Amino acid sequence: MKQFKYILPALGCVCCVFATALTSCADEWDDHYQGSLDTSANAPTLYEQVKADPELANFLRVVDHVGYNAVLSSPQTLTLWAPAITAAQADSINKLYDEQRQLLVTLPDGSKRNTKDKDNTAVTQFMQNHIALFGHSVNTNYEDSIRMMNGKYMVLTSNDLGGVPFVKKNIVASNGIMYKLGQKEPFFPNVREGLSLDPALKSVAEFYRKFDLYDLDETSSVQMGVVDGEIVYADSVTILSNRLHNTLGYIQREDSSYLFLAPSTEVWKRDSTKYHEYFNYISTMENRDSVAGLNASMGVLRGRLFNLNMQHDEYVDSIFNTLYVRHADYYGLNVFYNPKGAWNPETNEGILGGLKPQQCSNGLLYVDNEGRIDPKLTFMQNRCLLGSNMRYRTTPQLMVNAERQPQVAITTHYLLDSIRIDGQLHDFSILKDNYIEVAPITYQNVTNRNSSIYFTLPNTVSGVYYNVYVVMVPAFAAQDGYIEDRVRPTRFHVYYNERLMTPRTNTSQTNPNEDPEFESPDRDRALTVPEGETHGSGTNFDYNGDQVDIICIDKARKATVSGFNAFGSVSATQRYRLTTDIRASQINNNTHTNIMRINRLIYIPFETEEEAKNFDLQLSDLSNLKEYKQ
Repeated sequence: MKQFKYILPALGCVCCVFATALTSCADEWDDHYQGSLDTSANAPTLYEQVKADPELANFLRVVDHVGYNAVLSSPQTLTLWAPAITAAQADSINKLYDEQRQLLVTLPDGSKRNTKDKDNTAVTQFMQNHIALFGHSVNTNYEDSIRMMNGKYMVLTSNDLGGVPFVKKNIVASNGIMYKLGQKEPFFPNVREGLSLDPALKSVAEFYRKFDLYDLDETSSVQMGVVDGEIVYADSVTILSNRLHNTLGYIQREDSSYLFLAPSTEVWKRDSTKYHEYFNYISTMENRDSVAGLNASMGVLRGRLFNLNMQHDEYVDSIFNTLYVRHADYYGLNVFYNPKGAWNPETNEGILGGLKPQQCSNGLLYVDNEGRIDPKLTFMQNRCLLGSNMRYRTTPQLMVNAERQPQVAITTHYLLDSIRIDGQLHDFSILKDNYIEVAPITYQNVTNRNSSIYFTLPNTVSGVYYNVYVVMVPAFAAQDGYIEDRVRPTRFHVYYNERLMTPRTNTSQTNPNEDPEFESPDRDRALTVPEGETHGSGTNFDYNGDQVDIICIDKARKATVSGFNAFGSVSATQRYRLTTDIRASQINNNTHTNIMRINRLIYIPFETEEEAKNFDLQLSDLSNLKEYKQ
């Protein structure tokens, strides 16, 4: 049985250094094989060597058919491993070349073009799999790693290349060295190439191809000569770049190690259609439909790529993908537990369970026929917005002498780990971070009695139901001290607004005290305390101020437009305003405070209204944050 010698990722790095060294020595190699030795200069070209051997007649047919006669006749120094293939094999390769030349590739702008030779697998997986730049002769006890023209690394020994034995070796040509093989070298695809080789992955392979860009690699291309001062290439080697590689993972790199749980065409079509409803953007947004379609497709891909060099303990307990983020805002985003166990769609465990991977030159390729990546662990996850995050909070404006001024002052306080008051231990370690203190300020001896603040929720998706919670903390949670008589309750109202499909046309509806940056045709709508919430009643939300509390300010609110911002500039579409409602007498009598102390907002999506209504977030659930903050 054929035995492959796999190159480890670490060895791949060595190979890169080796290839660089060879590149720097290109002139020396060219001098050596282009005239410094009489035997080399007087020898036939590689093409003529192939043509002179009757046993290579079928290989010669392929060389001529795909246009590599010019490459093997060029003055560039090469090494050729010429296989004695059968007539049926030659016919199959030539047929594949012709078929792929007729295939149309869809570009990101929607236009189409024919497949170029650099994308033709008859060239990349056969011809370039048997050619390397520079001359590589072998002697007794020789072993080294050789980079082929298609970027693959193979082990060259005294007797074989990649395990395929030589029939003849060290055949000198005027432009390099030739070896004769009794059979063709098997092509060992990397993860990216594996997508195109599996018919079940046709859709994801086509999606990747839309973003392919190629740049000429002058050091690796085969030069034919110079015409009018310009270098002419018999074969131009190009370097592939792709936005998806930059975003999700470099699955085309031979010195990498990736695992790709790729969606089958059935899963791709089903989920990309379903996910499209999550990205319903406002009608005035530029390229609205194309951005929605792109996000829907990316929604299918998110969470499916894993860098194996970044995993721990052979990823038995857990595996995290290339978009993994260690941050308090993400409840274990992109982390999948017990990945090799039995597949359980209820717990999202066992995403690899029962699947047989295809071994690739730079990792593993799995085919997912069920749709095992839950969007709630990728783009539709629970989100947490820290109060100290200035990007998504704004303060109401007060008109003073015809100029806008903020109504409140916001101060950030860092939290204690814990404190004991009157024998009771208050633990703030589940929150870490900090909190903001929102307090009214005075202008020209006029005191604004109540405080107010806006929060816009980033990266919401449309068509789902959100529960929104605010975490409030007592004054004594601050590291910078505590005044006992400031521990007083507060009452506040909550207002909701959504940036709608129709832009604002009647600006007179806008309250000058509201956030002028939030374009909406509607005024803020007062919310009532959700059913089951014990912190208040009617439109009055109450916080006692003596402990950490989670208060549900909105339940089962369906988002009609999306604020998901993965590509380009997309504004948040859901906004909440919290405003205290404290009378002057309550302040004067020290029974209440008009100061709000906010640690964070948490918003959790549900696919059905019933799920949202039946869910309630508990203080104990906040411990989940701690695990992913470290």
